[in-house]
Amino acid sequence: MVSAVILLLLLIEVAVYAGLAIWLTALGVPAGQIAALILLLALLWRLSHALTSYIVAAGYRWFDKRSLPLGNSLAALASELSARAVSFNWSQPFAHWAMGAEPTGSNDGPPIVLVHGFFSNRGMWLNFRARLVAERLGPVYAVTLGPPTTSIDEMAEQLSRRIDEICRAAGSEKIVVVAHSMGGLITRAYIARRGSGSIHKFITLGSPHQGTRLARLGLFECAQQMREGGPWLRALEQKEAANPPAVATLSIYTVNDDLVYPPETSALAWAENVPVSAVGHVGLLFSASVANRVIAAIRQPAPEG
Repeated sequence: MVSAVILLLLLIEVAVYAGLAIWLTALGVPAGQIAALILLLALLWRLSHALTSYIVAAGYRWFDKRSLPLGNSLAALASELSARAVSFNWSQPFAHWAMGAEPTGSNDGPPIVLVHGFFSNRGMWLNFRARLVAERLGPVYAVTLGPPTTSIDEMAEQLSRRIDEICRAAGSEKIVVVAHSMGGLITRAYIARRGSGSIHKFITLGSPHQGTRLARLGLFECAQQMREGGPWLRALEQKEAANPPAVATLSIYTVNDDLVYPPETSALAWAENVPVSAVGHVGLLFSASVANRVIAAIRQPAPEG
């Protein structure tokens, strides 16, 4: 569904540019000027994707009297612009071609399952998956869950079925889960329901483990479930308190996050929490340093018990 929606928006955008070009040509505007204008509009439209959430998060920071180094903020914005340009113009709308068949990688380790976040699909993992495959850590599966209008609980059920399929196909009893954003909550809901027995390691990137203030602006059920201090998250925490997950867990998050705010809501009580900077929310999936940290965590032997 996400692929279809993004592709439809791209087609509408192309149609608008074509109509504009026809109209300006009829007015006698030179072709070079028309092309320059369309390129400018396309660039401004893509800049707006990241600038909108960046400005909202900056407003929250200003209101809370938080400050970040300007250099880090600009670097994070640049990483977010490039990451969203790739993921929303290529790897997600054309995920079938961009990602190809699965699994990819070697059979040298446990299967690695990549779980996307809100309004995303497996195409989000294009760059990150390539880094994992190059390291020959094990067969890599990037799943697509949804539709985005459904609940986190429904997506957790989908993930449960997919994990069972992957374990059977790979002949493995254990997997590694790497989850981005809401994908971390989907996986936690899966663990609360099924236990952590099948998960060798659990790694999250920019996941709103304690919720995010920006979820107040969300339209769908799963977005509302991510509200900071909301009832869904409180219920999940109560389940985890009654039956603590027994799995090596790492939460990496960025202090420059423009979608998960405050950024420390990505900290998880029963995980190792690692903050980074100068990278954006989607940019976490395109960061070489973040990928290297995840690769090192996957390679590190899991603690007994």
